[in-house]
Amino acid sequence: MTSLSNDTTDTTDTTDELDNHIHVEQGRLGKLVMARLKPNQDMTESVEALCRQHGMKTAIVRGAIGSLIDAHLQYTTPTGLREMEVNGPGVEILNVFGEIGFSGDASHHHPLQGVVADTDGKIFAGRFVRGANLSFITIEITLQEWIAVEQAEAVPA
Repeated sequence: MTSLSNDTTDTTDTTDELDNHIHVEQGRLGKLVMARLKPNQDMTESVEALCRQHGMKTAIVRGAIGSLIDAHLQYTTPTGLREMEVNGPGVEILNVFGEIGFSGDASHHHPLQGVVADTDGKIFAGRFVRGANLSFITIEITLQEWIAVEQAEAVPA
């Protein structure tokens, strides 16, 4: 039987709070990598490994299909970050988006985000918790390198 754990964990983290800092970047698209993740591979860690393997400092997720054993998603509430578990096995990935980067600057860390469906067809969305989203059968994922040419900082009006 599939169920959603209603038990949420408060993982308050001030690094994800909105601030008055905007990072603007101009660049161009580079190489395209399409890969298949095998069973029991974590989606985020595998994407990071693919980027390193192909020499990409930053990559954009263009799309992904497949399934997870269970989905562990993080979302923001007025009181901080929370996590939820969507129980499987066989949680279907409906959409994955985001970027992976290795600039070393914590402000540039953007976890992968997405939408999943449990075995009853209920839809859930959030940030994929690194190390906690293992592929069930396979995940096919497409990444595209982002090559920054110019960077600037801006303050909102």
